[in-house]
Amino acid sequence: MMLLTKTPWRDFRTYDIQGPALTEIGHEFIYASGAPEPKDERNFTWVLLTPEQVSIARKTGGLNLISMIKKNKPDIVQLCSLELLPLGIYLKLRKITKVVYDCREDMASALYDRKANFPMFIRKLIFRGVKALENFADRRFDGVITADPGVYEFYPQTPDERKMVCYNTALLEQFPRNYNHPAEREYDCVILGSMTSHRCGTHNLMDAIGLLKQKGIIIKLLMIGEPQNDMVERINKIVDKYQLKDQIHITGIIPHCDVPAILAKARIGIVPLHDYQKFHRNIACKAFEYMACGMPTIASELPPQRLFLDENIARFFTPNDAESLANRIEELYNDYPRIEKMGELARQKMEEQWNGDIEQEKLKKFYSNLIEMPARS
Repeated sequence: MMLLTKTPWRDFRTYDIQGPALTEIGHEFIYASGAPEPKDERNFTWVLLTPEQVSIARKTGGLNLISMIKKNKPDIVQLCSLELLPLGIYLKLRKITKVVYDCREDMASALYDRKANFPMFIRKLIFRGVKALENFADRRFDGVITADPGVYEFYPQTPDERKMVCYNTALLEQFPRNYNHPAEREYDCVILGSMTSHRCGTHNLMDAIGLLKQKGIIIKLLMIGEPQNDMVERINKIVDKYQLKDQIHITGIIPHCDVPAILAKARIGIVPLHDYQKFHRNIACKAFEYMACGMPTIASELPPQRLFLDENIARFFTPNDAESLANRIEELYNDYPRIEKMGELARQKMEEQWNGDIEQEKLKKFYSNLIEMPARS
């Protein structure tokens, strides 16, 4: 059973990568989520959680879902968010079922950064509380899955055969090689997501475009997603400051299945993350999708991106430095032969090493072995 409360039912990692892989193992796969109405495009056994169940689960650590789990009697429950760890602890202490935690990011650092308006002692308590939950998972859970090597290191007490890295890479079937030549694409640059927090650096990208406009370089920017929170006001101020309204197109929220075709309208993908502790461990998954669309990436100079990006397919700039980013964009601007060559090498690297099909095979092997192992005491 895969259990989702915080994440939407059509979450790419669970619905497109992990779920389909697990159905091929030969065991019944239960997908328990808060979908308003399950669209059974996958061969899953659906367990629909009501909005009330989801709301209570998010406030109680998932403990209200114990009876549902006992009723379905899964061999393994995969918890897909930090807020469900209290449920996992209960399931292990009562020896009800095996428990796997799918940890997607450095949650302790992420929450510490997001709660910047809280008193420092509260932020430290949150950090230590998350670490305590993760420590229990490390010592007692039957398996751990992470989205990158940096978070994988948080679980040293979990035996290697009980943990794995499952990257949030693009699936080849969703990203066919039917994209246009760079000269035929509509937008110069694209940013996928990253419009909910200033830490994701979207405003730096817009400032960079403004600086380039002052030099007579007009960049057309595609922003896939919808600005939220304080980002709406910040983006509007930058647009007004540099008069960028005609240069920027914001799609709003779109289904993930529509992303490949829209993303392929741009020539260069941007990853403008700031230099925060969380981003020293977590990979920017949008770069995988840029690679899949045959485009080079311009990314903040942070350790995780260096794992799969190099100078043959990417350029790097100083985090939180709009001028540095503008220089990298100018370096590639209208150089279609270079963009095409870098994009082709990026696509090749994605096909050979960084795609979801490879991750699905790893996941099948992981769960096939785990289901045969005894529960961890």
